Amino acid sequence: MKKKKSSSIVVRLRMAFLMPFAAFILIVISILGFQYRKRAMNDIVSQLTYENEILAQALEARITNTQSSVNSIIINLNQTIPSCRLNHYKGPEIDAGMRKLIYQCMVNTFITFYNTDQVIVVWNNGVTWYENWTENYSMQSGGEELLREMEEQGVDNSGKWLRKVSSSKIAGEGSYFAKRYVDIATGKQLGYVILKETDVFAGVHSENADRSIYLFDSYGRLIESSNVQAISERDSCKTKEEEAEVSNRWRKQLEGMESNHRQQINQLKIARQWRLFSVTDMSSAMEDLNHSIIRILLATLIVLIMMYMIVCRIIDQIIHPIRELSDHMQNAQEQLPEPLQMLVKDDEVGILITRFNEMANRNGQLIHMLLEEKKQQERLKFSLLQSQIKPHFLYNTLDTIYCLVLMGRMEEGSRMTKLLSDYYRHVLSKGMDWVLLSEEVQQTEKYLQIQLIRYRDIMDFEILVDENVENIKIPKLTLQPLVENAIYHGIKPLGRKGHLTVHISQKERTLQIRVMDDGVGMSPDEFEESMQQEHRSEEGFGLRNVVDRLRIYYETRCTVKLERCEQGTTMLIEIKI
Repeated sequence: MKKKKSSSIVVRLRMAFLMPFAAFILIVISILGFQYRKRAMNDIVSQLTYENEILAQALEARITNTQSSVNSIIINLNQTIPSCRLNHYKGPEIDAGMRKLIYQCMVNTFITFYNTDQVIVVWNNGVTWYENWTENYSMQSGGEELLREMEEQGVDNSGKWLRKVSSSKIAGEGSYFAKRYVDIATGKQLGYVILKETDVFAGVHSENADRSIYLFDSYGRLIESSNVQAISERDSCKTKEEEAEVSNRWRKQLEGMESNHRQQINQLKIARQWRLFSVTDMSSAMEDLNHSIIRILLATLIVLIMMYMIVCRIIDQIIHPIRELSDHMQNAQEQLPEPLQMLVKDDEVGILITRFNEMANRNGQLIHMLLEEKKQQERLKFSLLQSQIKPHFLYNTLDTIYCLVLMGRMEEGSRMTKLLSDYYRHVLSKGMDWVLLSEEVQQTEKYLQIQLIRYRDIMDFEILVDENVENIKIPKLTLQPLVENAIYHGIKPLGRKGHLTVHISQKERTLQIRVMDDGVGMSPDEFEESMQQEHRSEEGFGLRNVVDRLRIYYETRCTVKLERCEQGTTMLIEIKI
């Protein structure tokens, strides 16, 4: 027979732990991963929103500052220089007093608005004034080209932001804010004030490759952007209409965008209806986030594997005694089980091993008892075989027959011979351990008939058997030894004629066999002494052997009792059937 693997329970325990634990860990990781991803996305969006708000605040401050600078210059000029005096000049030939007043006005602007890079004032008469931080003021004529460009750009009383001014009077590109210069008293145009801010929109040109920023003014014009394509399209426009068309197309495109896992759209209003659009590609952020999640999953997986290995080791330590017990029990199939020699802990497994050792000890005792019982049965069978031959009974009977023949009592001798022949034919020819109660009674009666011929003067007998018990089977040679014991130990020592009675009946489901004599009787001590004899009686099979056979055959279902009467002895055998 093939041995089953004792480690199957270990595998089942490991799987029983691993599957729910892994499922639990996966569920927890999934929930935590989802929460972490959601929170990380919210953090990224919040960070982008915060950065855009900071940028919007900075842009609003710079735009407002620039516009305030221009307004301040116009106010100062109106307060400092009467328009009537300025119109008298056709070129740079302005008296020293006027130059001083203009210079002071410009210096006050630079002091008040320190972020200003350059101020240009062009009057209607073509006179142009330049001022910056690095050069002294200068005034020159020939500003008609600049005046014409301001008119073409549509610069009005509200002011307008320009990306570049193509007039030869102004060199370089940058961010320009131009506004019509009017007389406050009369409302007439006196010229234009142009302020240059080289870095006012520096924050728009983000160094982040994943983010594009678009800035539109209150007229919907695209002022600045970090998108090179959008700025190129705007700069390539020849007319104000083309510029407006390009700006509207980009603005509508941005307004139609929605935030999702691929991109984040932020839209902010600044500086009196200016609009700031921020478009962030989330691929890089999502890639970093996914890498973080993967690292977390790997770390969790490593922890899970370590915990699994630890649990497996604990399970192996717990299962090791069970495996040892299983292997020991497998080996016990081929031989007598022996107690398991190992350190037993005070737990369920220890109790199991203790109970197995107790069972092994009991099994050993039972097997020993069975072996002894088997030996006893063999001894009893041998004794039974010897008793069946009964040499003393045979010799004595033959001697009696011989004497009867010599005395001429041929009929009695012949009858005794026939009884002896029938007796041994019944005892020896059947070859069975169990016989019908009726056959056992017949055999016993033949024995008593033989003894009656021998001891006619000292005994007589009667046998009483209920009809309903004749077909019950009992061990062979159960009655005859009891009768023999009653004759030799009860009646013969009496000194007078005695009487023997055999009564067999059934009470409920108990077979009762009584052998009664009116002889000398037997005390309880004598009975116990007889029961403890280890050898066969010289005159017969022996009471002890009969009792041992009955106990072997019937176990606890048979009892043998001695009933002491006023005269004689009654031997009672009760068998539950």
